[in-house]
Amino acid sequence: MLIPALVCAIVSIILMRAGFFTLFFLVPLGFCTVAYGPGAAWLGFVYAVVGNTVLSIGDSLRHGLPVSGIDVLYFTVLVLGFTRIMADNPLENGWIPAFPKIRRVFRFIAASIAGALAFFFVVFVLSRDENFIALLRAHAEAISSAYITVSGADAAQMTVLERTLTSERIIESLMGVIIKGGALFSVFFLFFFSRQLALILGSYFRRQKRSGMAMNGDLINFHVPRKTIWIFSFCLPAILLFRTVSAEIFEIAVWNLLVICIMMFLAQGGGIVLFIARRPMPPLIRVFCGIALVLLLFSPGINVLALMALILLGIAENWLPLRVIKQDMPVL
Repeated sequence: MLIPALVCAIVSIILMRAGFFTLFFLVPLGFCTVAYGPGAAWLGFVYAVVGNTVLSIGDSLRHGLPVSGIDVLYFTVLVLGFTRIMADNPLENGWIPAFPKIRRVFRFIAASIAGALAFFFVVFVLSRDENFIALLRAHAEAISSAYITVSGADAAQMTVLERTLTSERIIESLMGVIIKGGALFSVFFLFFFSRQLALILGSYFRRQKRSGMAMNGDLINFHVPRKTIWIFSFCLPAILLFRTVSAEIFEIAVWNLLVICIMMFLAQGGGIVLFIARRPMPPLIRVFCGIALVLLLFSPGINVLALMALILLGIAENWLPLRVIKQDMPVL
């Protein structure tokens, strides 16, 4: 258990610093949970946090920069939240009490909120860095120029676009999306994507079945609490009300509450699709379907339509019996 946890932690740290492949940095830790159990998962968490902290401090000292610790904080919060999602009990030998039994969907939400708050803190700290602001403006100007060029507008329209699509407005719009649920949804999606990929990989290398996790069927049998639809319905008029009275703080809070409801309906919609597609199939075909799903989620344009369809499907199940519930299946 010690060696696999260490190897998974090292791979996670490497992926965190690997550019595009940063998106997959949680997958090795999820695989460690699936293949070797909760004990290995929490050990991998400790290895990953310690290793990332040492490397971050070493990088800062090597380049003569002050040790800020914001990257360490962000990495630690995400890894802790993901490990809590994946593993129920930190140790299985009984001498350390187990964590309270909490439905995995609420662990997803709590971890996503913690990750979003950590992201806000990182942005707040970086917003005081002139180099970061200059880099952000440069990217915003590049986006503005690319959009104006692709739009094919005439001279008059181009002048209007240049006055409208300034770097300040692009940054302001981006920050508005982030604080109104964008960061929360992004962290939730990262956790969800990492967990599903870890389950796909780990299901073929799993050495034990006592991890306390629902390896199959947990998402298939997930149902949103019935009162969620009323909260979802309340959010839409509440946002309009708070915007009308210029109560921005309350508007931001309700936006994030709306995103939480959407995330749960998205998970329910995914469970419906998995329930419908649940048929005996060869392992290679199952892996191929999993890879195809990942590619679909990362296809621009198509992924938005797919996510919207899953959300609507999840909402529709509040009135339509789209799944037959089996009592022997675990719940998320």
